[in-house]
Amino acid sequence: MRTIVKAIAAGALLLATASAAGTQDAPAAATATPAGIPMDSAWRRAVYAQAHEHFRHPSWGWRHSERDYLFGMAVAQAEGLTVDPDVMFAAAFLHDWGGIEPFAVAGVDHAVRSVQLAEPFLTEAGFPMEKFPAVRAAILGHMYDKEPEGPEALAIHDADALDFLGALGAARLLAATGDRPDYDQALGRIERFAVDIPPRLKTAAARRMAEPRVAAMTEFLATVRSETPDGARP
Repeated sequence: MRTIVKAIAAGALLLATASAAGTQDAPAAATATPAGIPMDSAWRRAVYAQAHEHFRHPSWGWRHSERDYLFGMAVAQAEGLTVDPDVMFAAAFLHDWGGIEPFAVAGVDHAVRSVQLAEPFLTEAGFPMEKFPAVRAAILGHMYDKEPEGPEALAIHDADALDFLGALGAARLLAATGDRPDYDQALGRIERFAVDIPPRLKTAAARRMAEPRVAAMTEFLATVRSETPDGARP
């Protein structure tokens, strides 16, 4: 598996380098993503290229990772947390790697698996590995039911929880049913998350951000009920 990860890292790094050295309109894409995330190092371009290539899941894919970075930086700024953007970028884009096929391993927590995959990948890509302990902590603590340790872990934890809320959160939960779709189960999870997740947010900033998202989820569920012929709980 280490050989596979190294091959992925090398391929992603080659793709990123080729993109950066491409045509005259490429430099803008090489210095920032369309969402404005800085891409000012080869390792960042490698991580971003790898995410685009391999993280295609509708709920846990690269767009979710991108939002985790942006939400995490917003939470950190609003809360007055001092965070390392390199740690935030690496943790945000790699935190769900271990839950995506074909990289997932049965019986291994997806965050633990993500750390196993991220360490050799980042080493190969040229990430400053003295920062990896903070990346590890952020990945291991990212789920809403975990206790994050460190400022980056705190910001990523709340960002990841926020992305389970709101219209986007509802869409992600409906898309997460996988090969055995269960409409009732997905709607029940939306209803439960709107109640269970906000109290687990660690920062006041994230709790404020959660309020309109919870309202959106509640309105969505009420609309579903109104459109259900028997008016039953969705």
